[in-house]
Amino acid sequence: MEQSLLDAVRDGEMLDLAGDGPVDEAAMRSWDGAHTVSAALIRDLVRGRRDIEADPHGLRLRGARITGRVDLANITSDLRVELVDCFVPDGLNLCDSQLPGLVLDGSCFGHPAGSHDPPVDAARFTAPVMTMRGAVANADTPSGAVRFLGAHLGLLDCDGARLSNTSGPALHAEFLRVDHSVFLRDGFRATGVGEQGTVRFAYAHLGRLACDGARLSNTSGPALHADGLRVDRAVFLRAGFRATGAGHSVLALNGVSVGSLWLDTSGVTRSGQATGALVGIDGLTYGDLPAPVGLSRWLELLRDHTPGYSAQPYQQLAAVHRAAGHDSEVRDILMAQRRDQIDRGGLRRRDRAWARFTGLALGFGYQPWRALLLLFAVLASSVALAVVLGGPGGGLEHTARASKPTTPCSIVERVGVGMDLGLPAVKTGAQDLCAPTGTHAGQTLTVAGWVLQLAAWALATLFIAGFTGAVRKT
Repeated sequence: MEQSLLDAVRDGEMLDLAGDGPVDEAAMRSWDGAHTVSAALIRDLVRGRRDIEADPHGLRLRGARITGRVDLANITSDLRVELVDCFVPDGLNLCDSQLPGLVLDGSCFGHPAGSHDPPVDAARFTAPVMTMRGAVANADTPSGAVRFLGAHLGLLDCDGARLSNTSGPALHAEFLRVDHSVFLRDGFRATGVGEQGTVRFAYAHLGRLACDGARLSNTSGPALHADGLRVDRAVFLRAGFRATGAGHSVLALNGVSVGSLWLDTSGVTRSGQATGALVGIDGLTYGDLPAPVGLSRWLELLRDHTPGYSAQPYQQLAAVHRAAGHDSEVRDILMAQRRDQIDRGGLRRRDRAWARFTGLALGFGYQPWRALLLLFAVLASSVALAVVLGGPGGGLEHTARASKPTTPCSIVERVGVGMDLGLPAVKTGAQDLCAPTGTHAGQTLTVAGWVLQLAAWALATLFIAGFTGAVRKT
């Protein structure tokens, strides 16, 4: 077996020990000596310690059971490595190493019982391309099933991989740097526990992140923990993306900076009876309009599914709509922000009461025409009161200046009195000819007139203040 692998590396061929046989995890565990390759041999080949001239295709091995932990730590090599459909029960150590390429597609990784080492430990690993398509990693360690802490890659493809950890994150990629794309799509599954998150991209810097169709779960923390993540182009969390988690939020995206954001939260849920928010997005910034959901869904998300009120998510959403020329949507967003601030922002009772009043009367300063509508309502009420209460034998009669003193006022004169009561600074002169009587109706009309005049002046003042921007909008 050793000589066969040496010959394959020299000739640039893949040593295929599985052939047409099954390569699922159950089959791998049953492989015998005909599939066995030593981890020490792989290390020697990568270090160039064997007396052969390796072909540029590199080390290519399929269907092998690798005994011992594959230790490639601290190695800088020109040899490309492919371990396809291999069973590596003691795992792979890539810490501080550098390779021209690494393919782990379809392979299954574990770690020895009692070990805290991740099945795949790629901390500070450097490579132009690394793929784990369809790979499996099972762990029971706080450090992660697959760890990319501080690694630097050109591209990372984990489509269809299945990662699980019963003591920590499944994919630990804090401070990871990927120049192009990270793919976690097409059946990617990750299960983890704890507040570090199932998939952890905290403070990483990526070119693009595609998680369409991925499924993440965590019973005691966030499914995706990406606080401080920076993505130059786009993040895709859609097309069947599912995330189930607990803790402060299911998706922790605080302080994330992305070019474009594609987020569908219809598949984001809480674990079991866990309470809390679905998303944490305080400090999240993006350059384009978020998609694919519409504005109403985004406002619902900010209002009902975040840990608490924060101004920044609303201001960010308003900024991209303003840049797109959507002025009416900007007003809707900022009014929604003010309502959320009233409900969850911890305002003092006095400030909350004033905010509710200006919301009703002025739309928080964004819709001053509301004050005009209320002013028209006051005017209509004034006219109605004057007409009803000032009829024959009622609360209005002609004054001494009228042609027929002490006689009932006409309907036109009563309408004029009502307009005088409901319009500030505008008078028809009707009150000079018709005045309230001493009857109960007349006294009621007099008192109502004082109240209506006060309301009219207040609404007119509010309209002017709102129109000129004197009422603070935020």
